[in-house]
Amino acid sequence: MRTWNADHNGHAITVRKRGYSAELYIDGCLVDSQKGTVAGSLMSKLQSGESVNAVITAGFIRIHCSIYVDSVKVYSDR
Repeated sequence: MRTWNADHNGHAITVRKRGYSAELYIDGCLVDSQKGTVAGSLMSKLQSGESVNAVITAGFIRIHCSIYVDSVKVYSDR
């Protein structure tokens, strides 16, 4: 299982990827999930109304994740 973490204005944003499923957590609560795909996008909103978008991409060997809040990148493992 791969896990990516970001913090934005006191909110903990976590993306978990296991096999063909992915999950997006905000402050420990599951807010979006996706099954049956290697890559994809998970979306939700913070209590402040800001949109959260986690983009998972699959390379030849590795899986990468970028997390955006209102279209501003707050995390990337590249």
